[in-house]
Amino acid sequence: MSWQGILLVALSACCHAAWNLLSKASNGPTAFSRQALRWSAICYAPLILLIQPQVHYSPQYLICILASGAAVGLFFFSLSKAYQYGNVSVAYPIARSFPILVVTWVATLWGRFPSLYGLCGILLIMTGCFVLPMNRFAFTADGFALRNYLNRSCVWALLAALFTSIFSVIDKTAAAGIPDLAVSQTLLTSINYVYLQNIMALIIMELACLKLKQPNPEEQRPKAIVAGLIFLASYSLILIALISDPVAYVVSFRQISIVIAAAVSLIWLEKTRALPRLVGIALIFTGVILIGGA
Repeated sequence: MSWQGILLVALSACCHAAWNLLSKASNGPTAFSRQALRWSAICYAPLILLIQPQVHYSPQYLICILASGAAVGLFFFSLSKAYQYGNVSVAYPIARSFPILVVTWVATLWGRFPSLYGLCGILLIMTGCFVLPMNRFAFTADGFALRNYLNRSCVWALLAALFTSIFSVIDKTAAAGIPDLAVSQTLLTSINYVYLQNIMALIIMELACLKLKQPNPEEQRPKAIVAGLIFLASYSLILIALISDPVAYVVSFRQISIVIAAAVSLIWLEKTRALPRLVGIALIFTGVILIGGA
């Protein structure tokens, strides 16, 4: 993985962790995600209209937008439901801890397998994520107990992981299909892709919230606007990284957002410093370093 890719993904991870923490801190994660997607569409609309003459469209590009946007929308919905029933330090790592799903997709579709170091890094990330739900190392209710994993929050988080793997592979296909253009045109085409992807995700969220009759609290507007601004930046950075770097490594390295989100959540939201949580974060960080050097 290139150092340019590492920098782009690290910045994206910070953005990603930020909006997840804002979502959990809100009164209703599902309604908040819908509101944030709305503001993302509104705030970036002038920029998107301005750059249209520079955007390269193709049938593959448009198909990927529709497919990936639907998966992103289902990811947002699943993750917000996971937050509704559980903590960020558990739900978010599980939702982001399945790079092995991406490896499976890539191996099946393109016959590409990660190196030994890359695979070890992925396994360490997954191990660390499954250590995180424990409050102590013991076969007790607050340690390794099935109920800490087999619950509504974890089920929704697993679904979010599945949708993450799907839209990540689709995004790699879209990135690979962008022709060799000037750097500025490639950047604008990537930003436009993520914007239209978010529009599709917003449609999915609107339909879900309409059926569930989710409220839309006005007091959440300032935070939703901030999250909406972060959305596009986060996913644009990832798509740019996918243009030149392998999807398995980009998606796996992006899991550094788990370290950021889990650490901040433990200190700020959950106010706990359980040893297994710290060990889990350390394992994830080690896995990230292995992937970055692979």
